[in-house]
Amino acid sequence: MNVLFLASAGGEAHRRTLAALVADAASRGDVRVLAPDAEGKAMRGSGVTIESWKPAGLFSVLRSIGALRRAVDYHAPDAVHAVGWTAAAVALGALPPPYVARTLVTLLDPIVDGEIPKQFIEKRLPELIQRAGAVTCAYATLADEVVERFGVAAERVHVIPPGVTPTHGEVLQRPPGRNGPIVGYLGRLGGDKTWEQAIDALTQVKMRYPEARVWFEWTGPSRNLVRAYARGRGVLHEVTFFDDLPPHEFFTGIDVAIVPRGRDALPYALLQALVDGVPIVATNFEGLADTLGPYPVGWLVPEGAEGIAAGVVDAWKSIASAWEGAQAQRHAAIAAFDPAAIAERYARLREQLALGSNEETRPPLAGGTPEG
Repeated sequence: MNVLFLASAGGEAHRRTLAALVADAASRGDVRVLAPDAEGKAMRGSGVTIESWKPAGLFSVLRSIGALRRAVDYHAPDAVHAVGWTAAAVALGALPPPYVARTLVTLLDPIVDGEIPKQFIEKRLPELIQRAGAVTCAYATLADEVVERFGVAAERVHVIPPGVTPTHGEVLQRPPGRNGPIVGYLGRLGGDKTWEQAIDALTQVKMRYPEARVWFEWTGPSRNLVRAYARGRGVLHEVTFFDDLPPHEFFTGIDVAIVPRGRDALPYALLQALVDGVPIVATNFEGLADTLGPYPVGWLVPEGAEGIAAGVVDAWKSIASAWEGAQAQRHAAIAAFDPAAIAERYARLREQLALGSNEETRPPLAGGTPEG
């Protein structure tokens, strides 16, 4: 198929999902991508044509609409795949009806405050989202919102989580003999400051287990800020940073992964920990709760550092059995988030939209009526 991808800006799971979708579509046919620079960077080396665009802000949106229309005229896609709210709004508002009918919208997070003007969300966005041929959501609560708040017919909304591959084929073994938990935080140290909850939770866990530590991976430009915060909380020496430690080595070095609620409603770290079989403590909220809830080994806790700390302490009390249970349930997680199966679901949806739209717009055969 000939597919045109449009992307908004997003977090780690957003970028990884976009890259995986583009790579799979490129293996099946011709692909062109319009994406913000950070998202385009995540797809470097894919061999597809990537054009920079920014579907946010009045001037940028006007330029984005022009770029979109030029891409459609040049590429003549069989299907359009819009990843993210703003990409979807631009596509559904600017494309001709035949292309709107074959547009697949993929949403991984709820609308972030300030991302789209409130008046537009209330008065214009529902009508636009209803035009989409189909909508996929990363978790059930988001799908419910699309149906209830934006009025999209339930049969056109599908729950498809991001795909994720285990970091190692072997069963992970946690090193024994510790007197306190090592907590692992995977995520970018960004503006939502969920890392503060990791530091604050550590200060509380240390009151009970003085040898408690926290490990940070995927650290970004905020490392010095994190160090300063940890110093102020009196736990600087209990915090360790890693630049490029292989994920399986990170997971075998920690006792429990923590995933506080942040900018990403379904952080990639949660999925990675599930398929690798690591005990998880996560905030009991939307995508985190929807995803971790079905698995018997996992701690969903109230929002904030106190909840995270309580979950870590509870997990540590039975850490050996927690690891056994997490390793046992990883097979179900691997099946649920299998990248190949998820890519196939997306491919089928795009094909159905393209075929359905072609049937609706196909001109009559000679004699005035279609045959067969």
